[in-house]
Amino acid sequence: MTEHGTRNTLASKQAIEELFDGAAARYDREGPSIFQKWGARLVELMEWRGGERVLDVATGRGAVLIPAAQRVGKAGRVVGVDLSRAMLRQAEDAAQHAGSCNVELCQMDVERLAFRDETFDVVTCAFSLFFFPALERALREMRRVLRAGGTLGATTFGATPPPFEPGWRIFAEQMRAYDAVVRTPGRVVYAPEEFQATLMNAGVARVETHLEQDEVVFADEDTWWAFQFTLGNRAALLRMSDDTRAKFKDEYLAKMRPLFRQDGLRLGVSVVYAVAHRLHTEH
Repeated sequence: MTEHGTRNTLASKQAIEELFDGAAARYDREGPSIFQKWGARLVELMEWRGGERVLDVATGRGAVLIPAAQRVGKAGRVVGVDLSRAMLRQAEDAAQHAGSCNVELCQMDVERLAFRDETFDVVTCAFSLFFFPALERALREMRRVLRAGGTLGATTFGATPPPFEPGWRIFAEQMRAYDAVVRTPGRVVYAPEEFQATLMNAGVARVETHLEQDEVVFADEDTWWAFQFTLGNRAALLRMSDDTRAKFKDEYLAKMRPLFRQDGLRLGVSVVYAVAHRLHTEH
């Protein structure tokens, strides 16, 4: 989903819930399972003793939830929350398939977490901060439920290279030409130091961030086009009439076609990983 556009159409919470209810069955299944890969990497970068109580915010299909459940072991517990019931059903299926019995799933708004202060040893949130209309409030809620000395792990897209470059840039340019942009509530792309500052402003400390560059490969045009319906771009595409969407698709894929090689479409992506802590003493 693009951040800027000629039409100031901002996705509401209801729209985001409906977006991911509709995308849940296909999410991270059209093309490579990139969010599973990056979710496992976030868990890998965090310190674990075993037995932690973890909250995974905007858990989706469980990209962080499942590896976190494996890391904390039987003595630990991982609670996944999400606005989308359909996503939670997908996460439940994934947890059962993985044999993770230490998982609990709840439909919940991150801006109003129904947990007591300092309930969790770890809070995670992967590729979701830009969907929160009140980001500062959401981050402060995550900090509130995190115990003193606890760890916060988060990811977002990095700026070098921008997400799915140049595929999403071309997509955004064409969306602006169609005057059909639907914006995320928050910022999608950060430099590591910018992401660090955002988290520190929410009241966590010792924020360590770093950027990892990746390349994502889509086998063919159909796979790349289907991928657009699994994420935020879905909202803008579904606002079009069938005829307009078909015209948009033909024009867009014609622009993308020269980028395909024998082994598929290779697009650059970078991920900013952040690991932060809540201080034992706060003023």
